[in-house]
Amino acid sequence: MFRFFVLVAFSVALVSAGIQKKSVRLVVPEQQVQASGHYEEISSYGGDFDGHGLDDGKQSSGAELTSLAHSSAVQAKNAVQSQHTAGSQAAFGIKSTLASAASGAAQTAQAALVGKQALVYALKKQVTQAESQLSGEVGQLHLAQQAAAIAHQAAQQAQSQAATLSAALASTQSGGQLAAKAAAEAGSVAAAQQGMVSEAKQRLASLIQQLQSAVGELGETESAYYKAAEAAQIAQSNAAAAGAAVVAASAKSSGSDGGYHHHH
Repeated sequence: MFRFFVLVAFSVALVSAGIQKKSVRLVVPEQQVQASGHYEEISSYGGDFDGHGLDDGKQSSGAELTSLAHSSAVQAKNAVQSQHTAGSQAAFGIKSTLASAASGAAQTAQAALVGKQALVYALKKQVTQAESQLSGEVGQLHLAQQAAAIAHQAAQQAQSQAATLSAALASTQSGGQLAAKAAAEAGSVAAAQQGMVSEAKQRLASLIQQLQSAVGELGETESAYYKAAEAAQIAQSNAAAAGAAVVAASAKSSGSDGGYHHHH
């Protein structure tokens, strides 16, 4: 029969088990290896461990190695899950901050829109008032022009009468002078009223120009507000999705812990 020698070196350092590095020399009959796989011990063990002690050490070391392997697996799994959770939480924090910024920008745009709407309303009101004022000034101008025309006509009649009535020349000349003076005053009133009409027209034209500009800016402001509101809504949705991802990652991390428990 042939025997072969198998040299096995155990280099396991386990402080908790108190097992030091050992060299074990085993000889196994070839037939027994093939038949039963039994190992025959032919050499003695140094130190404080005899054959029985080594068997106990093997059992203790095996259990602790298994426990260590399971613990390491749990730690590795938890590290990966924590990595996912941390990434989800970081994304949620960033997206929440951006959502708040977008919401603030939308509120600012809304305030600008309200302010622009108020400005347009005020300008429309001023234009209406200016149109009414211009209409009144034009009416006054027409009256002044009519008065001036009547006064001028009266002055001409007085001069005509002065030329034909020699007997009453003195009184007629006096009346003609009064009529001429009235005509001149009426002309001055009409000229002044004409100036007021011109000023009213200029004011109305300026207000209309301001109103047209404000209406154009109002359209741009409305468009900007709608875009800001839409962006804020999208940002809020993204933040909500990131929050859901955090919850899902946390739940997954908690649920996966049970798969790596080791029972002694």
